[in-house]
Amino acid sequence: MKKSLLALAAAGLLFAGCTSVESTQNFNGIACGTATEKGTCQILIQIPGYYLLGLPIITGDLADGKFTFFTYTQTTDNAIWLLTKEAKSKGATRIINQHLVMQECFVPFPFVSKKILNVSATGVRSRSAAMRHAREAYDREP
Repeated sequence: MKKSLLALAAAGLLFAGCTSVESTQNFNGIACGTATEKGTCQILIQIPGYYLLGLPIITGDLADGKFTFFTYTQTTDNAIWLLTKEAKSKGATRIINQHLVMQECFVPFPFVSKKILNVSATGVRSRSAAMRHAREAYDREP
């Protein structure tokens, strides 16, 4: 029994993956925004996790490239927190086209399932926010 659990834990570490936060600011010259706002970034977040009978074993942490044991981190609050944090770091003042999906599949081990929380959105910034940001950056310079 102990060997089975150890093998399960080792396989989980191998295949669990960590929280992934990816973003791009390259739109290839296509306007991704609204009539009054310009797209600043496209963001994709994935928080994976393995569960034994519905209880978390290994899940993605709230930091990019990290994971945690026995903690349920796949919540909408955590996903939106990561999304807004990344959008702010890319200069966005608002998020549009937000899409959140939870996928679940069963793995070969008995009573073990894998869930992945995917969130994607486009960060946008209005002209007035861009001008205000540029003015503040100019004022900070010596």
